[in-house]
Amino acid sequence: MKQISTLIAYDLRIQLRERGNIALLLVALLLAGFGLFEGTRFDHHQRQAIAAAQAQETQARSEANSLAQRYFADPGAAEFKSLQWFRTAIDVRGYAFREHVGFAAKPQTAGSALAVGQADLLPAYVRVRAESMQSASTTVEIEHPARLSAGRFDLGFFIVYLWPLILLALCTSVLTQDRESHRLRALQLQGVRHGSMLAAQVMARTLGASALLLVFGTAASLLVGAVEPDAAGLSALAIWSGIVLLYSVFWGAVTIAICAACDNRMMAAFAGFGVWLALAVMLPAAFTAAIQLAAPVPERERYVRAMRDAGDRLPAGLQRLDRAVALEGQMAGVESVFQQARSRRQQLFDQTLVFSPVTLVYESMAAIAGNDNERHQRFMADVQQHQLRLRGYFQSALQMAALGDAKHHCPATCLGGYGFLDFDGVPRFTASAAMRVSPQAPPQLAALALWITALLMLAAVLLAKKRRRTTR
Repeated sequence: MKQISTLIAYDLRIQLRERGNIALLLVALLLAGFGLFEGTRFDHHQRQAIAAAQAQETQARSEANSLAQRYFADPGAAEFKSLQWFRTAIDVRGYAFREHVGFAAKPQTAGSALAVGQADLLPAYVRVRAESMQSASTTVEIEHPARLSAGRFDLGFFIVYLWPLILLALCTSVLTQDRESHRLRALQLQGVRHGSMLAAQVMARTLGASALLLVFGTAASLLVGAVEPDAAGLSALAIWSGIVLLYSVFWGAVTIAICAACDNRMMAAFAGFGVWLALAVMLPAAFTAAIQLAAPVPERERYVRAMRDAGDRLPAGLQRLDRAVALEGQMAGVESVFQQARSRRQQLFDQTLVFSPVTLVYESMAAIAGNDNERHQRFMADVQQHQLRLRGYFQSALQMAALGDAKHHCPATCLGGYGFLDFDGVPRFTASAAMRVSPQAPPQLAALALWITALLMLAAVLLAKKRRRTTR
């Protein structure tokens, strides 16, 4: 044990004297800092957009209330001469179907800047109308498709895809360099086992570099305001640090297996890049393709045709809200087919996620940032419940207004008829308690420990085979 500790200390001092290693770590920290800056900028933009939408809703409600107060105080004023009931907030019909402005915003989490995840595709807020969920369920981020397909460079992207390359570059010289310099025999005569030396040196380099990254990332996150220094923010940073550390150890185990199999540094470098390409690019792509083939989702054109046919089958003369309810009833079967297909695909994805370590870590980082698909679906379920409450409110208001108008026979919009003043009574969106709970890492992340164990066992087998080959 003392010999291993001495070798680790000596190896780390040698690495610190290497200018190339220092330059590589500095570049890594610069990339991590840039990724954190981009993630923070995107998160700040999201929060500003949510605040602007909420301010627009409040302002629209205030202006509608002010207009109604002026109108009902003096309906014959000059400013109301050309007023059209279906384009004004003073009439419940115009307010319900045109002038009502209501938004539902997804609560942002404490660690939302640590990984963009799917937040650049799934909107942070949606507009909710009384008629139907179409305006909310079909809302997507309005941006150039090329930008969306390229994704965003953020701290999560750096950790998942670039940090493994840094670790491979730092660690693939362990044991392979000793084989080239013929030092292994001398170390073996001193009682140093190849496997112990390989695992100790690789993990020492990996954990040392990871500790530097975690200290830099934590300090930078707190300094630039990406994470607030409160309980929720520090908890998010702690979970993020644990994921990064576990992911680094995984790639350390990959490096141990590579160094156990390769005879020199050049071979280890090429093998490391090949393994990175297979694990970080090819395996996730094959994983996604297999999921899509195993659990296909019907074409969108089928949904559009079904909606057109359902609209044609509706009887004439229905009120707008009644028509929307009838249309949803006609589309219930098609909606169920699409929802079941999406659920099957998501269920299969969750069940097989452990077979792609890179995808698993990416999804874990998106989950702790609150920018994953599962949390967005919970948000949309809250939006649907709010939309049903909003529709129910306006249905009741329209029915009461129609009865009052038939009784009073108002020549223009009037109170007691279709006149509307209860703007503060219109339901507003409130997220459920589950949406306000700080997200945690998914339980599938524990499978990464099994990957590490399997890779270390593979490295032991490779070293044993190489030892038997050299002793012959």
